[in-house]
Amino acid sequence: MPRPAVLIVDPQAARRKELSRGLASLGYEVIPAIDERQGRRFAEELGPAAVVAPLGFMDPRAGVPAPQGGVETGNGSRRTLLLIGERDEDGQDLPGEVSYLATGGLAAGELVRRVHVLLLGREVGVEADSQLASLVGDLELTPLLELLRALERAEVSGRLVHAAGEVRLIRGQVVAAAAGATRGLKAFCRLSHLDSGPVRIVPAAADDEIALGRGGGGEPEIREDMKALIIRALEDRVHDGPVPRSRLRLEIGVDFFERSFTPCQKEVLAAIPAARTVGRLVDALPATDGEVLRALGELVAIGVVAVEEPEAAVRVVTDSTSDLPEELARAHGIHVVPLLVIFGDRIYHDGVDLGAREFYERLETGTVSPRTNPPPRGDFLRVYREVAARQDIFSIHLSEKLSQTVVNARAVAAEAGPALAALRPAAAGRPLAIEVADSDSISLGLGLQALFAARMAQRGLDLPAIRGRIAAMRGRMHVLFVVDTLDYLARGGRIGKARALMGKVLGVKPILGVADGEVVAVDRVRGGRAAHPRLIELFAQRVDPRRPVVAAIGHSKAPIWADRLRALLEERFIAAELMVTEIGPVVGTHSGPGTVGAALFQPTAEELPLIAPLSEGA
Repeated sequence: MPRPAVLIVDPQAARRKELSRGLASLGYEVIPAIDERQGRRFAEELGPAAVVAPLGFMDPRAGVPAPQGGVETGNGSRRTLLLIGERDEDGQDLPGEVSYLATGGLAAGELVRRVHVLLLGREVGVEADSQLASLVGDLELTPLLELLRALERAEVSGRLVHAAGEVRLIRGQVVAAAAGATRGLKAFCRLSHLDSGPVRIVPAAADDEIALGRGGGGEPEIREDMKALIIRALEDRVHDGPVPRSRLRLEIGVDFFERSFTPCQKEVLAAIPAARTVGRLVDALPATDGEVLRALGELVAIGVVAVEEPEAAVRVVTDSTSDLPEELARAHGIHVVPLLVIFGDRIYHDGVDLGAREFYERLETGTVSPRTNPPPRGDFLRVYREVAARQDIFSIHLSEKLSQTVVNARAVAAEAGPALAALRPAAAGRPLAIEVADSDSISLGLGLQALFAARMAQRGLDLPAIRGRIAAMRGRMHVLFVVDTLDYLARGGRIGKARALMGKVLGVKPILGVADGEVVAVDRVRGGRAAHPRLIELFAQRVDPRRPVVAAIGHSKAPIWADRLRALLEERFIAAELMVTEIGPVVGTHSGPGTVGAALFQPTAEELPLIAPLSEGA
């Protein structure tokens, strides 16, 4: 794959030569310039795809890179701009789209490596982190298999890391994978099914390639080429399988020993008594997860295995503005009712037929601004009917001051209550109870409350106890976020258009929060880089950094900013649990791309074990 042309502007001759020599050895076409004046001329005449230059290359009068007025080249394509200085604080006021690297104390070889990481990000379509040490993306924006194909084209060697495991590559080819205790092809297939969460790519030097492939001294774990691996992963996918915590039970009837079983079915039957749950079963067997789950499904179909999905006495219902990842909601038995996103005459269901990736593409490139509507009452009625016969309902939604969603849910609970109660059989021993709650929040401030309620339900708490606990937690749920531009808030009428224009001209980034169920201005800073440290300071004023917190970071097509906020948060607080997720279409309609923020909750010693993650054996 041909590498892009890179303009190196550096008055320091020794460093300019080292950078030029190092990047040229990696296959880049390098254009050296001895000063900023020559660099601007080369940038205009030669149109390089990337520019590495000192801070002075930024025109201080216009606040944009000279000479083309932004990071666009003359032909309209995107240009990567890296400005270098001595100290971290020197780049605080730069626009977010411009990369900055403090070079004080960096050896020449390390500088080459970091510039290479930035350039790889351009080729792969994933941004470099703030230190240019790795690439950071999100699987909701770039699916894993698509990302692996891009890494193959760029011939990247290194590690692709997700919270669930990692994949290792040599010159773009997968050579090893790990997911928990599982390794090799089984681990690769498991990771390929992930569809959300942050992912980090850590490029390796050429002399590290042997270690990448052998992971302990043996031969490479995976030998198939990328095409074969992708086909295998797609074939291995099983939709709507039982959740990992589902319990398994053998049903040995009179004809059990007369049946003939496939080798995989025999392995599943032999492993069930020790495994007891679906999650432990797939971990215990060498076959891929898809092979195990298909064999299990066949055994369930013929009646020799029973699957009991965990079912608490209370079912949690929320809405799609909670921004909970689909897999997380499903694993906790949370039913998510989608709000509506309307583009012109097209109506979409948030997170169902309109995902984050497609939404942000349409938001940025389309000519029609989207609108949002609460779920129709009929959608709540269908969900409540599904649940009422077996479980009580705790339905928690975004603030009434922001949407009529919770109003519609309350109306259904009140009007259809008697009919829903009639669905509960007399043998159940207790009448149906429905609680509809206003979270006084939005996005992950709502999402954490729904998640905590579901975990308490799985631990055996009844509806009154859950209602009381969540009500006591609500006032301690802190939500702060920063938007990249005020334009989208202005479109939705949240702020005036004049105020949005002034914010753009002055480079002001507003820090917003949720208070009493409303979005309010909390603070403002100059430049996006200053916003994230300020968020941490504001959180530290609200909770005790010496005690554990549960945190959730959300971003709108801004995995780099989310990664930076995560690092700052982990540096300042004791995170008992921290998740990072993509903000969905409804919230994204009003906040716009580039938004990043967090919900922070500090539990008491009594609350912490009630809201902690569930184990597969729970």
